[in-house]
Amino acid sequence: MKNPFHHLARAVFINENKILLAQAKGDTNTFLPGGHVEFGESAKETLKREIQEEMGIDCAPDHFLGLIEHKWEKKGILHCEINQLFEVKSSELSLDINPPSCEPHLSFFWCGIEELEKANLQPYVLRDLIKNYVNGDQKLWWASTLAEEINEDNKS
Repeated sequence: MKNPFHHLARAVFINENKILLAQAKGDTNTFLPGGHVEFGESAKETLKREIQEEMGIDCAPDHFLGLIEHKWEKKGILHCEINQLFEVKSSELSLDINPPSCEPHLSFFWCGIEELEKANLQPYVLRDLIKNYVNGDQKLWWASTLAEEINEDNKS
């Protein structure tokens, strides 16, 4: 069994009130692009590597937005994660087209900021943080679901 603890770096690509989301084929939830931080790798290095692996594009992680702790259950196993979030830019992305995926199990699409709940963005606490950020709230993000009960709405 893989380690149920995950240290992740996540990219927040925002363009004209839309955000880029990822979805694993067959899953009902979505998440932000990015992935696991490898031992000895910085979160910004992780984002550059993961975005190149996932979409085949170069990106520039900009400023740190915050940190989210999250837990979920999958196949009866509790998983916990730490997400470091950065606003990320790339001149290779356009709202006119969803980026192609270099990984067959993933797809990427632009989602309106007001549609994050419908898209089932996880961790779900990101939904309000992103909306507030787009509306001018520049506070550093921190949220945790670790003390909450796991329910169907916050399973990944």
